[in-house]
Amino acid sequence: MEMLILPVHQTVVLETPKTGSLALRAMLAPYTVPQSDKAPRHIGHDAFRRNFAPDLVMGFGRLPQTVAVVRAPLERMQSWYRYRRRPQLKGLPASTLGVSFEGFMLAYLEGGRPEMANVGRQDRFVGWDGVHARVDHLFDYAQLSLLEQFFSALTGDALTLPERNKTPKRVRADYTISAEVLERFTTDNSAELAMYGAVAAAGHLMRPGSGAKFSSWAH
Repeated sequence: MEMLILPVHQTVVLETPKTGSLALRAMLAPYTVPQSDKAPRHIGHDAFRRNFAPDLVMGFGRLPQTVAVVRAPLERMQSWYRYRRRPQLKGLPASTLGVSFEGFMLAYLEGGRPEMANVGRQDRFVGWDGVHARVDHLFDYAQLSLLEQFFSALTGDALTLPERNKTPKRVRADYTISAEVLERFTTDNSAELAMYGAVAAAGHLMRPGSGAKFSSWAH
């Protein structure tokens, strides 16, 4: 699948993994076109600006606004762990079957990142500098009604997110971890947690200057 681009609305969605991006893609399908088969789905802001934004600027005459969804970091780790417990991954390097959640978290924290614990950081994905992200519009996965409102205003249509790519309920997981591992995760991922805290507090966190750009396209 290619990068998610809304050409008429000069908007690019940067699809953060494990934040409902397939549902968002389905909701926006009538408004999107692919850039090319060389533009992958899960590309972060810096790689987007470096490798793909110049072509879009040539086509649009300006840099498109960017949108991304972020999720509570520990909840996102739980989602990855459960997703990788699916029976079809059994025996593959990406599988977490037979691995406790604590073992999964330790594999993530110890830095070698075996395939089953290969999870990227959201603060890096959105270009978080400790105060602001480089993405224009960040939405909280726990408050997706704000994302629906944003795209409804942008497109002029009433939009709702469908359910897509849910891990089957039969895939069960125990998320028990020790206080020590949780503290280590909190310390090592402090920037990601701070970024998510800012987005969760706002619901829709806008980069300074991006609000006027959105307003001009929404009306």
